[in-house]
Amino acid sequence: MPSQQLQAYPPSEAYPFGNCDIVLLQSQNDGEILSSRSSCGGQVRMVFGFSARGSTLPPKLAAPLLYVQLFEVISHPQDDPAVMMYRVRRQFETSPNGTQMRLGTIVSLTEVTHTIELIPEYGERVNCNVTSSMSLELYDTFYLNSFSDKEWYQCLHADCC
Repeated sequence: MPSQQLQAYPPSEAYPFGNCDIVLLQSQNDGEILSSRSSCGGQVRMVFGFSARGSTLPPKLAAPLLYVQLFEVISHPQDDPAVMMYRVRRQFETSPNGTQMRLGTIVSLTEVTHTIELIPEYGERVNCNVTSSMSLELYDTFYLNSFSDKEWYQCLHADCC
């Protein structure tokens, strides 16, 4: 796959919630790409790195790092033959007082497999005030768009990733 650019822009007038890409992460499950109930990817909220000045950094800390908010697979394409797409949802952590926060982690840039596109699962009614610049922030369940390009389609449907 050719290299791609990741976006993780802070909130602005054009993007009130920021403009942050969704990425597929390398699995820790024996090479499976999208296994059931596993963290499959995340929304990149920040790209950062440690300064090379001073002490030598361990190799794992020398590469750029990403803070991502995680998604998990909740259904596979064969579960809904009419749609034939994976369904994913955000992962949440519940605090002792009952409030929920998005679950996030720090990963190396080298753990990113591919940028991906998500389509919100709108439900019974679509909120007409939602725009493409805010839809990722207002919904928690999405379809993983496997039709965004031919390489990505072949990767998901031929298990080549």
